[in-house]
Amino acid sequence: MIKPDFKELKTNLRTIAQTDAALDAIFAKRDEQAEAIRSICDSIGAVYAKDALVQFSAEELKNAKAGIRVQALIDAGYKDLRSLAEASDMELMSVEGIGEKQVASIRHIVAEFANSLAGKYSIRLEAEDDGKSGTDNAKLIALLYKYNKCETVRKDAEDAASNLKSFREKCTQAKIVRNGLTWLIAGAQMKERTVMMADDVSAFCSGAFFERLLHIIDMHQEALQTSDEEAMTAFKANGADFYALLEKIDGTRSRRSFVYDSIPAALAEEVGAEVLDLKHFTGNLRSYQEFGVKYIIHQKYVLLGDEMGLGKTIQAIAAMSEVASSSDGTCHFLVICPASILINWAREIGKFSDIEAYILHGQKLEDTLSIWKENGGAAITNYESLGKIVDKIDEKMKLAMLIVDEAHYMKNPDAQRTKYIKRLDNESDRIVMMTGTPLENRVEEMCSLISFIRPDMEAAVRSMAHISHLSEFKEKLSPMYLRRTRKQVLKELPSMEEKIEWCEMTDLDRDEYIMAVRDRSFMKMRRLSFLQDDMENSAKARRLIELCDEAIDEGRKAVVYSFFRETVGKVSTALGDRCIGVISGDTKIEGRQGLLDRFAKAEGGAVIVCQIQAGGIGLNIQAASIVIFCEPQIKPSLTWQALSRVYRMGQVRNVLVYHLLCPGTVDDEMTKLLEEKKFEFENFADESAVAEAFDNIMDKDWIQKVIEDENRKYLPAVI
Repeated sequence: MIKPDFKELKTNLRTIAQTDAALDAIFAKRDEQAEAIRSICDSIGAVYAKDALVQFSAEELKNAKAGIRVQALIDAGYKDLRSLAEASDMELMSVEGIGEKQVASIRHIVAEFANSLAGKYSIRLEAEDDGKSGTDNAKLIALLYKYNKCETVRKDAEDAASNLKSFREKCTQAKIVRNGLTWLIAGAQMKERTVMMADDVSAFCSGAFFERLLHIIDMHQEALQTSDEEAMTAFKANGADFYALLEKIDGTRSRRSFVYDSIPAALAEEVGAEVLDLKHFTGNLRSYQEFGVKYIIHQKYVLLGDEMGLGKTIQAIAAMSEVASSSDGTCHFLVICPASILINWAREIGKFSDIEAYILHGQKLEDTLSIWKENGGAAITNYESLGKIVDKIDEKMKLAMLIVDEAHYMKNPDAQRTKYIKRLDNESDRIVMMTGTPLENRVEEMCSLISFIRPDMEAAVRSMAHISHLSEFKEKLSPMYLRRTRKQVLKELPSMEEKIEWCEMTDLDRDEYIMAVRDRSFMKMRRLSFLQDDMENSAKARRLIELCDEAIDEGRKAVVYSFFRETVGKVSTALGDRCIGVISGDTKIEGRQGLLDRFAKAEGGAVIVCQIQAGGIGLNIQAASIVIFCEPQIKPSLTWQALSRVYRMGQVRNVLVYHLLCPGTVDDEMTKLLEEKKFEFENFADESAVAEAFDNIMDKDWIQKVIEDENRKYLPAVI
C-alpha cells in the first residue's frame, strides 16, 4: 500500500481550516457592518437633534421641577435648549444660582429631548454629495452598499460554507494516520482509511467546489473594497434598495406609527407579530412593505390599496414567496392583470423571487397552462383570457394565492370578467386584490370588491357609506383594506423611481414593425407601436393611456416625451382633452411658457406632450410628477435633460418615470446597450466631452448590426 504524502495532507487540512475560518469571518462581518451603519445613523440623528433643540425654549426646564433658575439662564442669553447644550459646565455655573447639581439636571433634561428627537428622525439619503465622500451621508451610502454586496455573497455562501464545515468535521473526527511514524505501526485497515481520506482531501482541495469557496472569499473582499463613488452611482440608480436596507438594519428608528394609521392597534400588533420566511424572495422590503406582506399573510383575503408607486407588486411577490417557503408541496399562484402589464409581472417575479413565472396568453396558452399545472409556480393571465382557463381551475385545482391587479376592473359585478374571477373564490387559499385607486369615496366600487373577498362584511360597509370620510369607516374596513400614501411612508421624498413598462406588440404593431425592418429603416423601427394610425391597436398607446388614467386617480400630472414629431401628434390626439398642449420644434418660444403656465394651473390628470429635443432643454416642468418616454433615446443626454426638467428644485412629489418598450425588438437592443453604458454616462455626465462621446455609442456600425439582426429575426416570418 503506497504511503500518503503526509506533508501534502497536513497542508490541505490546514487550507481547509483556514478557508472555514475565512468563511466564518465573512458571516461575522455582518454584525460589524450593521453596527457601523447603526452608529453613523445615531451620529446623523444626534446632529439633527442638536440642531432641532433650538425649537424648544429654555422654559421647558420648568416642567422638570428641578429647582433650576430658568429666568436667570434666559437673562444670560440661554433662550433655547440648543444654546444650553452647547454651553460648557463652567459657562452655565457662571450664571447666578446655577451650581453643579443644577447643571447635571440641565444636561439630563436636554439629553432626554435630544434622544427623543433623534429617535423620531427619519434619515434622508442625499445624492448631492458628489465629490464629498467624507460626509456622514456619503459614508452611510457607502456602508449600505458594501453591506448589501457582502450580503449577496453571504447568501450565496450559506450552503457552501455549511458543506465545508461538515467536511472539515469529518476530517477532524476521522480515525486515520496523520504522520509517517504512526504509519509504520498502523494496521492495514487504518492505512486503508488513511489513503482513502488523503485521496478525498486532495480531490476536495483541487475540485470545483473548493474553487468556488475561494471565489466566494475573493468576492467578499471585492465587495468590501468598493468605492464611495460606485456606491453613490448605485444609490442614484436605485435608491429604494438603500432605504429598504437602512430600515432593515436601523430597525428601532424605522418603526413608524404610519404603518398602523389605517388599522386599529390590536390588529396591527397581531399582524406585526407574523414571522416571515422569505427564502424564495430576493429583494429588499421597506418596513411598510414588510408590514403589507404580513398583513396579506395574516388576513388571507385582502384589498391592498397602497398609492401608486409604493410597490404593491413587490409586496405580492414577497407574500407568494412566504407561502412557497411555508408550504410542504407544490404551490400554484395565479395573477390576473391587464394585458399591457403581463410581461412586467413576469419580469418582476423573476427579478424578486425564484418562483417560476408562466404567461397564459396567446397561442401557447393551453400548453403553458398544462406546464404550470404540473410544475407549480406563478401563472399570469389577463382579464380577456380568463374565459379560456377558468373552467380548468374551477373545482379542479387549488390556488395557494390569487392576485388580482388593477382590481377596479372588477367594479362592474355584471361584467363577464368579474363573474369569471368570482368563480375562483373557493379554489383560492388566499386572495389579494390590488389597486392604487383610492376607494374610500367610491363605496359602490369598494363593495363590489368586498363582496368577493369578504362577502360577510359587504352589508356592514354599505350601511356605513354615509360616514366614509370618518375614522370609524376606516376601522370597519381594516380587516380587509390596507392603504398607505407616499406622504405617510416615504419620509425622504422627493425621490425618482424608474420603471420599464414592457408592452407586448399587437398584431398590427408587429405587421408595421416587420415592414419597417424590411425597409431597413432604423428610425421607422424606433417608432414601433406608433407607426400605424389606429392607436387603439397600439400596445404602447394602450399602456400610456392606462398610466395617464392612473394619474387622474392620483391627482398627478404627466409629461410624455418622444423623439418623433409624428409620435407626439398621435399621442396628443389619443389623449384628447386631457392633453394641455404640445411642445415641439414648431412651438414658438414665447408660446411655451404660456403653455407651461396653463399646465401648472391645470387639475390633476393633465398631460403635456413634448418632442424631447424641444421639451428637454430650458424648461421647468416640475408641475409634472409622472414622466413617460415613448421610446429609448439614442443620446443618453436627451433622457437625462428631459428628466432634469421635472426632477429639479421645486419638485414636491416623488417622480415616477416609465419607459415604454416592446420586448424582442430594437427597443430591447437599445436598452441593453444603454444599460451597459449607464455607469460611465452617469459618472461623467457633467463632463461635456466625455458625455458627448457616450452620446455616440449607437454609431453606424452598431445600427447596421441591429438592422441585420432584426431582419434575421422577423423576415423569415413573412416568407
